[in-house]
Amino acid sequence: MRKTLVAALAAVTSATAVLLAGPVSSASATSSYCDQTRPSSSMLFYNADSGSAATGTLSGGHWQQKAEFDLPTGYTHGAASRDTLVLYNKDTGAGEVGTLQGGRYHRTQSYDNFSTDWTFVKASGDSVIFYNGDTGHGVTGTLKHGAFRQVRVYDNFSTGWGTMAASCDTLISAARHGSGDSPWSNVGYGTLTGGVYRDKGGIPRDDFLGELTATKDSVLSLARADDELEARVSRATNGSGIDFNKVGTSGIWEKTGRTSDSLFFYKDDGTAWTSTLSHGRYANVGALAQVSSGWALIEGGV
Repeated sequence: MRKTLVAALAAVTSATAVLLAGPVSSASATSSYCDQTRPSSSMLFYNADSGSAATGTLSGGHWQQKAEFDLPTGYTHGAASRDTLVLYNKDTGAGEVGTLQGGRYHRTQSYDNFSTDWTFVKASGDSVIFYNGDTGHGVTGTLKHGAFRQVRVYDNFSTGWGTMAASCDTLISAARHGSGDSPWSNVGYGTLTGGVYRDKGGIPRDDFLGELTATKDSVLSLARADDELEARVSRATNGSGIDFNKVGTSGIWEKTGRTSDSLFFYKDDGTAWTSTLSHGRYANVGALAQVSSGWALIEGGV
């Protein structure tokens, strides 16, 4: 396992099949997209068995529901940028893209020809990455204004990354190594902007970071420690400055969603809690009552 996410940023040769539907576009220059656009407070909840979905806003740790509706069943992954959501079924290659703004989702395009078996799908402010942890293949593109545009195809990502998260401009990945008694991690990071990932480096750790979730400028790690989760936070901007500091412990949560400044912790029985995470600072807000059980995906914009 390399310490960085990718050894070099060379695209796959033309002999390799394109891994996603649609043409490969030229890369756009890195811009101050995150500085020029409004942070997102929108979030979508999705039940893969029934297709039931709900949307709303989560800002300052406070939730407000906006809509309920139905989507196709079976989606396994989702990722939201600043204004756009992609949903994806890793088993069939089906998917869709739409705008996610003001706490409401509107589909703009459906797909039936995405490649199957992507391990992670993660979105920054204007971009998205599809990653296969078994092969090291990846695809990046832009995800904004209700549209996905493929930009670059990779065959040289390191394999085995076990968790990924993207802030508005930074992608962070971690992999667990060692034994259960002595776990440790590699952490890789870089920028994910303009539809392209640019590797910035990596750091080894003598402890395991666990699952990662990022807001617009920060990242949270939750690592299992007996019957609790240990929480650590770091700033996550400009593809650098990754330095996790422990902020406390919590009970076990099964899913964590995000918006630009907030986190949504969830158990499948409907137990839920919200907090804020901004400028590398974490603060609890409180429990939420009457949250439905069975949500498979909780996806928020950044």
